Amino acid sequence: MARQKGIIKVKGTLGGVNFYEAKGQDLARTAGGGFNSDSNKKHAIIADWNSEMGATSTANAAFRRMFRNFILGYKDGTLPQRMQSLFMKIKDLDTDSVRGERRVGNGIAHPYAKRLLGDFDFTPKRPNLLNGQLQFDWNTNILTVSDFDVRDADIPKTADVMGLQLMGVLFDFHTLAHVSHRSDFLELPPDYAANSFTLSVPALPDGPGTRIVFLRVGYYQQVAGVNYLLPGDGKFGFGIVGVE
Repeated sequence: MARQKGIIKVKGTLGGVNFYEAKGQDLARTAGGGFNSDSNKKHAIIADWNSEMGATSTANAAFRRMFRNFILGYKDGTLPQRMQSLFMKIKDLDTDSVRGERRVGNGIAHPYAKRLLGDFDFTPKRPNLLNGQLQFDWNTNILTVSDFDVRDADIPKTADVMGLQLMGVLFDFHTLAHVSHRSDFLELPPDYAANSFTLSVPALPDGPGTRIVFLRVGYYQQVAGVNYLLPGDGKFGFGIVGVE
């Protein structure tokens, strides 16, 4: 805005300029402003984005809480944001809802969503959990690891065992409720001679949701019969070995 100068003071609109009085001063400003159709559209887009972002953040937080106790001892400050990006991609696969109402719970039904989830690197410094071939059988709830060679497992000299465990989860992306079961903890010594082994997880109950099986791999020192996870990059791996 600008002050009017001169003896004659104008009131109204002239040549695209509004002339008016405010607080005892004669002022002028360019006509227009306020909300128009373009600004309304921008505000609607922002509102839709905030709605979807908020719902996705809630799903992301609930999903991470579900496996939090399964990865005790592992720290990665980038995981929440990386998972938020993953969940936003899954949310975008919800083609049945209008923009602003798309949700992860609908997007996860898309076949590609399960691939996105299964391929996600939870521990990027150890993206390959194990050398060898991993195959999870949903009929028996057994993970079979074949073509395994402990010499390729990079077990640190300070480690007494490689520890492995499965966690099976039925996670409802709509209600964010879940049920989980864990396998027994399998310990492989540095001189493990076989080239295969199996892990089994108790069967999950029937019900709505997505069935997911996680595998954790770590190196441990044993003190008085207690396993202590070795810290350091690449010494811990966590990821999905089955999604149904």
